[in-house]
Amino acid sequence: MLMRRGAEAELRRTEFLGRPAVAKARVPKTYRLSELDDGLRRSRIRMEARLMAEARAAGVSVPILYDIDLAGASLVMEFVDGPTAKEVLDRGGPLAGMTAREIGRVVGRLHRAGIVHGDLTTSNMIVRDGQVVMIDFGLGGKDAGREARGVDLHLLREGLVSAHARATAYFR
Repeated sequence: MLMRRGAEAELRRTEFLGRPAVAKARVPKTYRLSELDDGLRRSRIRMEARLMAEARAAGVSVPILYDIDLAGASLVMEFVDGPTAKEVLDRGGPLAGMTAREIGRVVGRLHRAGIVHGDLTTSNMIVRDGQVVMIDFGLGGKDAGREARGVDLHLLREGLVSAHARATAYFR
């Protein structure tokens, strides 16, 4: 079942060995030469899998990666059930404050590991049992530089301010 279709990938709800899962496939770009496109899609799916593994090693909760298909430029990973951080923050209350602090800790762990997420929005964070689970590393990369981390943080802050009425309370 199609969950979401974006500019770069399609997400489908599926099962893997009887477990709820999500299949993420990078969609071909018809405007690119197919040999170039295939290489880019394989490279990006490989990078996403690598970033997920490194994030996990750095103490960040990410979906369990079940399968990587480089030829098909796709991943199969654990389905993480729970509200997005966006939904939790929009509701407000004590869980919102705890979630905001947890987001800060998680982003700090990523950046200390030299991982730049590339799309730090509260829609790419799922709250499960009080923990923030990071998803969608498709635009991410390895870069320990201040500028890359600063851009990541700037995008997060801008997203919070534009999407969440209570956002200023989270920056104390």
